[in-house]
Amino acid sequence: MNVNGEHDQRMESVQAAMAARSAVRSWAEGLELIELVRATHRAGWLKQLRGETTAAELAAAHGTSVKQVSEVLAVLSSANVVRPGDGSSSGDSFRLSPEFDALVAGAAGVEMTVVLDAVELARSQVARAVRPTDQEPGAGIEGAQALVLARDWGLRPTPAARQLIGMLYEALPEFRARLESGGPLLDVGTGVGGALITGLTLFEGLRAVGVESVPEVAAECRRRTEAAGVADRVDIRTTDARALSDESAFSACFWAQPFFSEDVRADTLTVIFRALRPDGLLLVQELFPPGSTQDEPTLRAGLDRLFFTQRHIPFGLSAEELAAEGHAAGFRDARVTDSALGKLVLMRKPDC
Repeated sequence: MNVNGEHDQRMESVQAAMAARSAVRSWAEGLELIELVRATHRAGWLKQLRGETTAAELAAAHGTSVKQVSEVLAVLSSANVVRPGDGSSSGDSFRLSPEFDALVAGAAGVEMTVVLDAVELARSQVARAVRPTDQEPGAGIEGAQALVLARDWGLRPTPAARQLIGMLYEALPEFRARLESGGPLLDVGTGVGGALITGLTLFEGLRAVGVESVPEVAAECRRRTEAAGVADRVDIRTTDARALSDESAFSACFWAQPFFSEDVRADTLTVIFRALRPDGLLLVQELFPPGSTQDEPTLRAGLDRLFFTQRHIPFGLSAEELAAEGHAAGFRDARVTDSALGKLVLMRKPDC
């Protein structure tokens, strides 16, 4: 290779490395922004920014210089965490954007602290993807980590949540009729009971059994049933779903299938099939990140897939695949319905 060729190759190498560095730095922006949001949330700034306030007012309230506060607000503004106020306060004013105001307020149980904890859990787990198989400590997430994940997915029975869950059941009149008539409903993979408890508040005569294998998560669910005033109508069982011995006891079942690993799915469906009455209904939800496909996953979908598949959970099963899974367990008449929460699959246990 001549001198000019070597020079060109070195230049290309430097340019490639600089491009990669630029990509890494762009990824780091998200990490840095999360830490800034976490810090301002802990310090109480975001709570104060739920109402219109100025940099001077924030600085006075939290013992920080106006210049420093202004610089933080500029970053938060560029990320649409805050927006300029309407000018009713003296000086330049700011307040949270409507989206972040809802998150800080904890609308429907979607709360800032919960979201930040879930982000930290995902960050701590991603490095496990490169461990040798013989060093993998286990597929499941247990204890406090499982509670973080469950809280991130769980709603609270607020008016907004009742409206959302109500819209889901409007798309499933046959399933809704079972709940209106009192069930009983079997909820498998209850988590902290977001959908279950909200449903119990919507249907005053509904009785239910929730099944959750992680003690910390089940305990949180029981606390939430008491807070919602529905504890007398629901039995939260701390057990592996495969240990259920109920037979022909329920008219309807919801299975939170996205959180069940490959090695337990068939047995779990067998137990659900046995627990349902003849003509009982099983409802499952297709869960796949919007804006991505299995063939061309987005970065978000790819990271989610990595998180789930480390747990040996078949991430992103389509509605059709879920219907086939149910059919193999004995369910029939699978019907796919679009709803506010994505595609739903309703299946029936034969009545003979």
